[in-house]
Amino acid sequence: MSADNNRKYDLIVWGASGFTGKLVTEHLFDKYGPDGELRWAIAGRNQAKLEAIAGVPIIIGDALDTESMQRLARETKVVLTTVGPYAKYGTPLVEACAANGTDYCDITGEVQWMRAMIDRFQSAAEKSGARIVHCCGFDSIPADIGVWFLQRQAIHHHGEPCTEIKLLVESAKGGVSGGTIASILNLFEEARRDPRVARILADPYSLNPADKRSGPYTKDQRGVEYDATVGGWTAPSVMEVVDTRYAEQMRCLIITMDATSGTAKRR
Repeated sequence: MSADNNRKYDLIVWGASGFTGKLVTEHLFDKYGPDGELRWAIAGRNQAKLEAIAGVPIIIGDALDTESMQRLARETKVVLTTVGPYAKYGTPLVEACAANGTDYCDITGEVQWMRAMIDRFQSAAEKSGARIVHCCGFDSIPADIGVWFLQRQAIHHHGEPCTEIKLLVESAKGGVSGGTIASILNLFEEARRDPRVARILADPYSLNPADKRSGPYTKDQRGVEYDATVGGWTAPSVMEVVDTRYAEQMRCLIITMDATSGTAKRR
């Protein structure tokens, strides 16, 4: 979190009245309450819906109104947004956070949109100090936390990390929100209209810097395959095209950070 204590809030939840936004808000309210150590607020378009959720400050805004998003970003250290499809509604908020040095996280899995945000706002974010973090939902937290846990265990028991980790999902609970469905449909529509979007989705290294778009990962699983590791048949994961791209981006970031500190090594 930014150290700027001149901001009115530590955190604003944008889209608090939506399916995922309500879950986030309920968790924050249970953990911090309305007057705890965290100075937080909820934000969205509908005053009545927001008032029915939690007794914390409310901010009204419009995702597609640039000035509205600029005001939101200037008031807080961090914005957490659950408003998708992000390719339709997310760009003005990323732009505002990058310009104002406001940290940002979302739950997107829209690779083509993330690529566009990096290309458009990387320089502004570096200049302002804003940290823009995508994929903080089912894309790609289970994979990230799973790798983190396994690597800790590997180091503890064997003295060194794994060189390769494979994630297989046997079952999952919960449903799919309307926002997720809308994001998937919009992604398909963008890919149909623009061949460049289809190429970004197909490239395992599409989120990497231009000079680091190669590596060991060669292709996504397209059909049913036998996996010798688990001794059974596997099907493609709906999260593969997101998790793999984001993992490669993180690998490049770690290598760059290690290089800067003089301890570069492949991870």
